[in-house]
Amino acid sequence: MMRWREMLMDYGQMYGEGASKTRSTRSGSSFFSVDGDLMAKRNADMELRRILEVHFRPLFQRFVYGGEKIACHDLRRVLRDPEYRNLLPMDKVHELIDVTDFNIGRSIKYDEFVRIIMGRASDDVYSDLGSSEEDSKQTSRLAKVYSVVCRNTAQQNLLEEKAEHYRCLPPPFFVVLVTLVQIVLYFWHAADAEGASVGALDGFPSNSSNNALMYLPTRRREAWRFLSYSLLHQGFLDLAFNVLIQVVLGVPLEMTYSWWRVAIVYTIGVIMGSIGQSVSDYNVGLVGGAGGAYALLGGHVIAVFQNRKMLNTDETEGRKMHLLCSVLVRFIVIFVIMALQVALAVYKRWFMDDIGVKIGIAAHVGGFFAGLTLGPAFLKDPKLLPWQLGASGILDFFLVLAVVGAAVIFNIVYDGFPDEDFTSLSDFLN
Repeated sequence: MMRWREMLMDYGQMYGEGASKTRSTRSGSSFFSVDGDLMAKRNADMELRRILEVHFRPLFQRFVYGGEKIACHDLRRVLRDPEYRNLLPMDKVHELIDVTDFNIGRSIKYDEFVRIIMGRASDDVYSDLGSSEEDSKQTSRLAKVYSVVCRNTAQQNLLEEKAEHYRCLPPPFFVVLVTLVQIVLYFWHAADAEGASVGALDGFPSNSSNNALMYLPTRRREAWRFLSYSLLHQGFLDLAFNVLIQVVLGVPLEMTYSWWRVAIVYTIGVIMGSIGQSVSDYNVGLVGGAGGAYALLGGHVIAVFQNRKMLNTDETEGRKMHLLCSVLVRFIVIFVIMALQVALAVYKRWFMDDIGVKIGIAAHVGGFFAGLTLGPAFLKDPKLLPWQLGASGILDFFLVLAVVGAAVIFNIVYDGFPDEDFTSLSDFLN
């Protein structure tokens, strides 16, 4: 019995010594592993610092007003160059691009640039890039305006982040410019109507065959008409609806997503509207900016629906304000506006006999379809380009191109269109 007890004690002692050695070995290897990682990181930081000193610091020393600075738009141009971009970590490149996007017209110091690259950036880097106290106050005022105007156009966290750095450079010029042109052309045509009816429902000159901008089925080969029709309107109610949509919805979208995204969606919506008209209701003409306006409307609707759980998440406001700014209320307002305008268009197209010119309604449907298709790619995440959202964004874009291509082929091969009339436009131009 004693021998078995001694054997067990010896075995326990041997096991304890082995476990102790194992723990010692593991702890030692862990120590050397951590030490090696720290050494590797230190070497990587030193190499990155050397790259910044050799390749990037000279760029900051060329600042025309002195000091080691560079204008944000110049830095963005540098980051587009693969020779420089490939020298930096890609996540830092994206971070710098965001900084330059939010601070166009300002400059960034070399020290601030280094802090961003080395991962030790403070909040001051993003809020006070080479700015004065007056600039900070101006930015604060713009942030408040941006937060109110652009509410529910994107995810709440993205809006808050962009509001902190919003500079209104460039301003939302595309939607404003298109709207001003539409208003000017409407009143110009109204003044040139020569006794034709100009009112709430009918404000288009009766000599529409000599109009160089209106889409006409007898002049389908004049390709510019598939776009230019959107600058004309029939009656100031039609103009008022489209201006309301473009200003109230288009301007915030442009402030959030940039002008080129809105321009692409708007333009493709206009084309889809006229293409749809040429296929579905080809015996009448087409005017009105509904194609572009409804493209923005459709794109916003689908983007809001996809991001609905991340919108309007500010819990500090009152219940009434939270309800008024909710997604549900916004959808109800959009539905009411669409129902009224479409009902008006249907009434003028099929039930109003004493109207000067019959106008189709396909622009509403075509534009809304374009918006629903392109919205998830162009009007969903302002930080990502459409092709960075995955295959869906690219497929949606090609779907729209396929629909437009099919409609173009239909226009070429179908022989049931009204006879083409290439009467000279000299009367109109003179």
